[in-house]
Amino acid sequence: MARITILGAGFMGSALTIPATDNGHQVALWGTWLDDHLIEAVRRGEPHPKLRLPLPPGVRAYYHTELPQALSDADLVVNAVTSEGTLSVLTRAFPHLSPGTPLISVSKGLLRRRTGRVDTISAAIVERVPRSLRRGFRLVVVGGPSKAMELARRVPTAVCYGSTDATTRRLARGLFQTPHYSIREIADVRGLEVCSAFKNAYAIAIGLCDGLVKAGRWEATTNTKAALFAQAIGEIQTLVRSVRGAVATVSGLAAVGDLFVTGVAGRNRTFGEMRGSGVPTDQVVAELSARDELTEGYAAIRMGHAFARQRRLRGLRLLESLYRIVYRGADVERELRRALFTNHAQRPGT
Repeated sequence: MARITILGAGFMGSALTIPATDNGHQVALWGTWLDDHLIEAVRRGEPHPKLRLPLPPGVRAYYHTELPQALSDADLVVNAVTSEGTLSVLTRAFPHLSPGTPLISVSKGLLRRRTGRVDTISAAIVERVPRSLRRGFRLVVVGGPSKAMELARRVPTAVCYGSTDATTRRLARGLFQTPHYSIREIADVRGLEVCSAFKNAYAIAIGLCDGLVKAGRWEATTNTKAALFAQAIGEIQTLVRSVRGAVATVSGLAAVGDLFVTGVAGRNRTFGEMRGSGVPTDQVVAELSARDELTEGYAAIRMGHAFARQRRLRGLRLLESLYRIVYRGADVERELRRALFTNHAQRPGT
């Protein structure tokens, strides 16, 4: 039996308590300063406000002021806060970790390194690890299609755990894999993270189609969604190659699987539907923020656009269109047509 500390009491952090406790582990669930209401409900034995079900009895919940206690004697730590909160939380957590304690990160997105260059979350984490923890530091990143509401209800789910160290991958897999939660090991950490980050951005394009139908501008968009899906996968291949990742990573759970599930349902699709129906981006952001439902895809488009520009990548027409739609107020229908039909012979991945 291991003691696992999960940082972040939102959807995914709380959902991961299910496979962990199913395997007999002790789980400490720590909430950020934004999660106090979630921790309070868990401590009272009430259903988790986001997952809408009680967490297992083996989960001990900690407020944001109790970080040292939550990390005490941890055999493994899981970072489950948003990408934007990751560095802030881990900077507070590092002084309380013992050397060699493995870290799993389920956050999906891109961050700026100290140089200002946009990069993967793991790259930003590694350069901030204190000297006392650098020797033997072990990091596993998680990607692939995993809806927290389904994972928490033991709906069969398959994901990827990525690490350059095979021993660490096996350790993490052994702690979390259950008959309902299948874990596939992968060494392509950079490719996995790029897929995870950009699928959030591209899923918004699928939602934009639903918005055009809702606004009465289009009658149906099944064909268009399929074309956008293929365009997105091609562009993700280009992005993965730019970090020397494996194209095979894109064709599996990391990109194809994750983009499918994110485009079918979720906050990224909702963001796209609202924007596609004619709601200005500022209003979409305000409404979703008020419901605590602002998606990672919103920031992923901006950060992903900078990521591609810094690497001088060409042919990412859909990413460019998404940036203009979300951050420049461009017309949705015109931009989607441009992404699909401009210079189509040079489409990435074909």
